[in-house]
Amino acid sequence: MNDTAPGAIDPFTFAVIHRSLIGIARDMKLMTMRTAYTQLWKEQGDLSCCLMDGAGDIVAQDPNGFPIHVTTMPMQLKGAVAAIGRDTLEPGDIIATNDPYIGGTHLPDVLIARPLFHEGELFAFACNRGHWADIGGMGPGSYSPSASDIHQEGLFIPPVKLVARGVVQQGVIDMIIGNIRNKRVGHGDLRAQYASTETAATRFAALVARYGFATVRRAMGEIVDRAEAMTRAKIAAFKDGVYHVRDCLDGDGINRGKRWVDVKVTVSGSDIEVDLTGSDPTSAGGMNCSHSAAASAVQYAIKAITDPENPPNAGSYRPVKVLTKPGTLVDAQPPASMIGFGDVTYRVMDATLAALAPAVGERAVAAGSGSTGTVVITGPGAEGGAFISIELASGAWGARYGSDGISGMRYGPGNAGHIPIEADEMENPLLFERYEIVPDTGGAGRTRGGNGFVRAFRVECDGARICLCSDRDETPPPGLDGGAPGTTARFVIDPDGPNPTVLPSKTAYIPVPRGSLVHLQSAGGAGMGSPGERDGAAIADDVADGYVTPEHAAKVYGWLPTRA
Repeated sequence: MNDTAPGAIDPFTFAVIHRSLIGIARDMKLMTMRTAYTQLWKEQGDLSCCLMDGAGDIVAQDPNGFPIHVTTMPMQLKGAVAAIGRDTLEPGDIIATNDPYIGGTHLPDVLIARPLFHEGELFAFACNRGHWADIGGMGPGSYSPSASDIHQEGLFIPPVKLVARGVVQQGVIDMIIGNIRNKRVGHGDLRAQYASTETAATRFAALVARYGFATVRRAMGEIVDRAEAMTRAKIAAFKDGVYHVRDCLDGDGINRGKRWVDVKVTVSGSDIEVDLTGSDPTSAGGMNCSHSAAASAVQYAIKAITDPENPPNAGSYRPVKVLTKPGTLVDAQPPASMIGFGDVTYRVMDATLAALAPAVGERAVAAGSGSTGTVVITGPGAEGGAFISIELASGAWGARYGSDGISGMRYGPGNAGHIPIEADEMENPLLFERYEIVPDTGGAGRTRGGNGFVRAFRVECDGARICLCSDRDETPPPGLDGGAPGTTARFVIDPDGPNPTVLPSKTAYIPVPRGSLVHLQSAGGAGMGSPGERDGAAIADDVADGYVTPEHAAKVYGWLPTRA
């Protein structure tokens, strides 16, 4: 192939290069998951990998990556490169940071990036961001919602080189690992991230050798341009106008009052502007997020209802402009804590989707369970360390125009999996008694919201503690177009005992006695359309399948069983 040939790449070569780049990002994640130590990665997949061009814009991402991880990475990478100095980057370097103020999320999410060079030219970055099981801070798991200062979350890693020209900067790594609790796990996971960038460098070099540098670079640009064109074509079909929705968080980790996210969406031709400047001021506790995280939630929502089938990249987000006001809970400034950023982004996403519903017709989606559902269980571990299990008690989709919401499955900007109970029991002193979908928790409607689920387990050790950084325990996911809301989340210790303890969705570390039953139940997804419009056969199927009990069907739908 002639590298210098002018004009567009032929469609077959373009498709092969595009899918190869996605494959490299996918293999980066698989490499990390297969070599990781923490359950968060090897079981839940709470990490994301992508390839960026030399300017730091996404070209390809792993298909199962976290939207909130991937779409914030460009801003954080650009901030890190600016801080370190682009001219100082060399082949063999590895840079790292978890600074949320330059485009990150919260301190447990650590970005590792390798600059890739061709004949001395920096033309791409291989990036891996993973949620570390512990980054220090107020308690094991580094997840207290009562954190009022970023430094209470854990170790703050400014942009730094972990490896310089192939030489490990051992002092830097020792400083990082010395500030976390499970050092073996943390060091192993850091090596897993490093290995993924090695995979990317090797695979990228092979791709360039096969098709030529000029062709690959031209394809990278065309991938992004095509994505923009496809997204703009979808947005142009939306109804122009200004749409406004507000939604709230149930407290901020210190105060129980509602914290409001204000979303005003303007659709004009093939452009969308989302204005979040009317949102509440920065929270006293940990329920805040950065501008980049808020923008990422908006980008995810719009990608989901415009062009979900095509692989996302920087071009998918070019038509979207997001406005935030510094000093609000969607654009927090130092030293505000952002440990609960994920729940803020869920609220931004839900409100954006609700605001756009009148403009997008049959692409509308009702609110899902609307929370990360993060619950940390911790206690004494081996070798003087701590066992840490991070449960994600969230999983129900809202109803869609033509189909019911999905039950018991994570969704949205933080779409991690759930830890298999067998894996959880193997590594932690927990014994599961329930892991099941809860009937009647999805909101009724012409199409029904997905049901939430429950995970319930016994604590089989002394000295255990629990911490919650979640939401939707007071305010239910709102229905759409006359649909009923989903049920609220429920977190209870010993629910069937004489003295059940109901926990707020934001609970700092408290003790859990040996033998206690911990009941974690997610919110249900909201319904869409009037329940009176639901097809009778669909109601009968819901009852037969156990998604809705006969009593609830009679109450919300007026359903009566057909007598044989």
